[in-house]
Amino acid sequence: MKRLMTILPVIALVFILSGYAQAAYDDAGETVSTFSVDVDYSSQMISAAVAGDYEAGMAAQETRDQKIAALELDEESYTFDDLMLLSKIIYAEAGSEWLSDEWKMCVGEVVLNRVASPEFPNTIKEVLEQPGQYYGANSRYFNSLLPNERCVVCAMRLLNGERLLEPAVVFQANFQQGGGTHTAVYDKYLGWTYFCYSSKLEMY
Repeated sequence: MKRLMTILPVIALVFILSGYAQAAYDDAGETVSTFSVDVDYSSQMISAAVAGDYEAGMAAQETRDQKIAALELDEESYTFDDLMLLSKIIYAEAGSEWLSDEWKMCVGEVVLNRVASPEFPNTIKEVLEQPGQYYGANSRYFNSLLPNERCVVCAMRLLNGERLLEPAVVFQANFQQGGGTHTAVYDKYLGWTYFCYSSKLEMY
């Protein structure tokens, strides 16, 4: 009886741990990674982005992707590089603390709308580096930027599918352009910023 009472806690611990950690396997049945069910790898990606730690960020992304696939979670998969680029352009264009999260997300959403648009390149990197579009992108200044946590969270919300604009809103500037204004926001320091439709609405 004493032996049974000693074994029972061990068995219970095994069951607890088996629910906490799970392994991902390749086609040959070899273990390629172990993820923890209760760990929020998105939070790890956010922390890595704020710190500019690409190695930690990509490791968290890889484990997050494995967890999504293994548990068949209803979550979006995206790269740490894309999270960093989107966070940095939000920070560069609307990083001031007094600007709302909605303003920041609109900046990032224009980028993602361009990625999805037939009028613009197909990746965040290519959109940001398109000549004459985003000042400073791929410059030494932009490459050295470290986004703050708010900008990273806004970028992650967008990459997870949250939207405030319409797909045809592909312009952001301090003047009106394209096919008309969807949203205009005002700041006493920055003046007006306009989020505008494409002039080729028939493509959307």
